[in-house]
Amino acid sequence: MAEKVNTQGCVFSLLYSVGSFALACASLSTLNPSDRITVQKGALLISLGFVYFVALTEFLNKLLLKTSIGHNFVKRYRLRVSDVLDITNKLVSAVQAAFSCIAGLFVCRWSCPRNFLHASHFLSESYAWFAASYFFYDLWSMYKIYAAEAAIKIKAKLGLQADRAGDNNNVGNNGLANSGVAKPGESATHGLQFEVFDDIPSMEQGTLSFVGQSKMGIPSFAKYLASHPLMVFHHLFIGSYGLIVISYLRGGLGDCVFSFMFMMELSTPFVSFRSILSVMGLKQSKMYVINGLLMLVTFFWCRVFLMPYVCYYYSQVVNKPFFEAVWNLPWGCKVSILALFLPQLYWFRLMVRGAMKVFFPSKNNRRRTNASSCANDVSANGGTIKPSQSKDSEIRSLM
Repeated sequence: MAEKVNTQGCVFSLLYSVGSFALACASLSTLNPSDRITVQKGALLISLGFVYFVALTEFLNKLLLKTSIGHNFVKRYRLRVSDVLDITNKLVSAVQAAFSCIAGLFVCRWSCPRNFLHASHFLSESYAWFAASYFFYDLWSMYKIYAAEAAIKIKAKLGLQADRAGDNNNVGNNGLANSGVAKPGESATHGLQFEVFDDIPSMEQGTLSFVGQSKMGIPSFAKYLASHPLMVFHHLFIGSYGLIVISYLRGGLGDCVFSFMFMMELSTPFVSFRSILSVMGLKQSKMYVINGLLMLVTFFWCRVFLMPYVCYYYSQVVNKPFFEAVWNLPWGCKVSILALFLPQLYWFRLMVRGAMKVFFPSKNNRRRTNASSCANDVSANGGTIKPSQSKDSEIRSLM
């Protein structure tokens, strides 16, 4: 009966997510392709976007932490609560990226053949409104991961038990969690799942706060934002300035260009999956290497090559030399291009350096790889050693 309740909790979260997305789609059903999105409809879309991404995250968290299937997955890879939050954050990021690519491809196929500058489709503006909510939501989602990590470190300093969500060591000889007893009629595993889910930082528990320091000394949301200025700038730039440009400042022009910008998200699922594999301790697997190569190729194609190609495409449309066409763009366009393009070069450089270390490792890297492999073997045989799990935070948080 308890397992049934857990399943129902997952279903309700999934219904909220699917329902909000369905309502967003329904609100666009009466529009003609060239219609613009009003502020009222935009406000509805961004509100439904918040509901969608929050509910989807809640569904994934419950799936991993409150069902037997999820608990087996967490137990197998010895994940902490912060690891689970990290995985769900990246899955939601991959979903948003997939939506962005689909919207971009649809708009590209509609607008570019008709008129590079003047043709427009309502999907470009409508998805800009819907997706803007993701970038604001993602700041809070990453703060929860940060807070969960901080809670683990604080518990360790205080000598308290900082449990992994699915660790066998968390269960006593009688099959019950050490820090709690299962309720009558409730399985011990189910009791552990509820206990672990309650360990997720939240405003209700006082472990999260916007300004002041929360319980256990976990830094506030404001302090987290102040300590991650580049990541905050990226999210606010895309979520707010990007929305304003696509919805108003462009004056209905350049729909084809913005469709290519949407398709820049093609590499994000591979970046997210790379981080998920890292959190799971699978950095030495073939899957990690193959995914890394796909990430490198898609990132180069859609984030490094695509921007100059769009500029070249524009120069052909206006029948001017490449540099003259770009130089004659409004200053706002040139600044926006640089703000988008230069970080891509920096991140691609990091990726290439990482790939070089994998395929051409130094002697020190080989020693670390062997040590990590031994740690994996010990962990698989029931030992307590677990290789450190790189979160790939610098690259992941900025995409």
